[in-house]
Amino acid sequence: MSRDFPVGFMANPSDFNKEAVERYKTQDFEGAEALYREALKIDPTYFPSQLNLGILMFKTGRYDDAIKECTKAVSLRSDNPSAHFHLGNAYYAKMWWEEALVEYERVFTLDPSHVDVHFALGGIYLNRGYKEKAVECWKKYLESAPPESMKAKLATEYVQGTTANQVHIGKYIAE
Repeated sequence: MSRDFPVGFMANPSDFNKEAVERYKTQDFEGAEALYREALKIDPTYFPSQLNLGILMFKTGRYDDAIKECTKAVSLRSDNPSAHFHLGNAYYAKMWWEEALVEYERVFTLDPSHVDVHFALGGIYLNRGYKEKAVECWKKYLESAPPESMKAKLATEYVQGTTANQVHIGKYIAE
């Protein structure tokens, strides 16, 4: 792998992960993926790169790969709410509601203050026909969400009953 690395770059998983995160931020997803994989070659149990690889797979629309990589992250750190949340997001993208629901409920168990899981759960409930439960989740989400976010605006519309059509909110789950 021939790449230009910062001065002082060492061949350890942390350095590869840090550089991959920088590539991800500039939307160099191919470069980021290669670096996450290099980190995992050095240490297959390096959780940050494993989870970040799963997130990258989700971001690039490779949901089956996201499920695979996030499942590996969960197996490395089953106590990490972020790993369960991102696995839930990948299931959500595939419309595997039951699997997503299980992962989001694990997030609640591990971190009851996790804000974004309320939004995601609202989406599941809405998609399954439980509008009242969806509204309850979105009300809870709005208690802590940044009011200027698109997710907050959508949740507010649903809670107030002012939405003219049922926007598929799934695309906002991971934002």
